Amino acid sequence: MQRLIRSIRLGRHGKKCVGLSTPPLTFANAARFLYQQRLFGRIGPMNGDVVECGVGRGVTLLMWATLCHEEKGERRIWGFDSFEGFPDPTAEDDSERKPQKGEWNVGTIRDMHKMLVNAGFADLWLRTRVTLVKGFFKESLAKYTGDKIALLHIDADLYQSYKTVLEELYDKVQPGGVIAFDEYMGSFEHHGFPGAKKAVDEFFADKDVTIQRDETFGKYFVVKPGPVAAQATA
Repeated sequence: MQRLIRSIRLGRHGKKCVGLSTPPLTFANAARFLYQQRLFGRIGPMNGDVVECGVGRGVTLLMWATLCHEEKGERRIWGFDSFEGFPDPTAEDDSERKPQKGEWNVGTIRDMHKMLVNAGFADLWLRTRVTLVKGFFKESLAKYTGDKIALLHIDADLYQSYKTVLEELYDKVQPGGVIAFDEYMGSFEHHGFPGAKKAVDEFFADKDVTIQRDETFGKYFVVKPGPVAAQATA
């Protein structure tokens, strides 16, 4: 937590990076970090990567990196994003917000790496632990070469994006692993991106899982059922 506080208050030497600035220390960001910490605590010593689909400005990526760094294990972080903004929305995404192709085109992989370095992470640690992959999910998720996923965070906004991530990566999530949804329901994001909830509900309709709500932060997640083996993160 101290690393995150230092990172989001000032960044390295109190400066901003080119392209993406270090996130400010706000109540919302602190509450989000505590939520992510609770999710991270659920995977404990389980082997497997943290995979984020939808990196955006890197706020949650910074928090996953902080948690993995403080764990002092060998866990890797993968971030998938088009780095070109949204693909074409579908009819399922229609809302008053009217999401448009190209929205959230906010930075490049180079910008993201600079932001993380500016936040205080060593360049060597980032290069050996954090992998960022550019491209729309239908093409980019095939580049995931990890063996297992312990925590899958989906912040993809749109119906087809959620559907693709779940279809491509659910089987790679460990039993007992966590799948978290940023736009499921009960939040502004849900009203702006109704396709996300529709995709989640359709995917899990024939699966014996319970969609759970974090009572403090209000976001939703599932824990993949199945026997959980005793494991270590090394």
